[in-house]
Amino acid sequence: MAIDIMTWLGEQCTAIAALEAKAAAQISAGDSTAYRATMQEKATVLAGLAMRAEPALASCPEEKRNTIRAQLNNFSASAQNALSIGSVFYMSALLYPDEHKAGQPNNLELYRDTLAKTL
Repeated sequence: MAIDIMTWLGEQCTAIAALEAKAAAQISAGDSTAYRATMQEKATVLAGLAMRAEPALASCPEEKRNTIRAQLNNFSASAQNALSIGSVFYMSALLYPDEHKAGQPNNLELYRDTLAKTL
């Protein structure tokens, strides 16, 4: 049985949040090597987001699949770019607008919430 897109997207948001919490603890402890590795893991997860979404897209109405796919491709493309240039700062900033404040949802979480209202 294929997983529902909303369930899958929620799992992705949870995984990213866990990586960011792990990275925050690492940087607080002064472990920049571990922090870099965790940021690379975050970017790698995001880079594969669109590809991994394909099975879950089957749960979406056909007329919405291409729009959802395109948005997920945007998230993936940004992460692929961050990985290609190797910028830890860029990797850490993935999903966050310039004006983001701690405790606010990131762009993937905002997209998940918006998508939930339209499906």
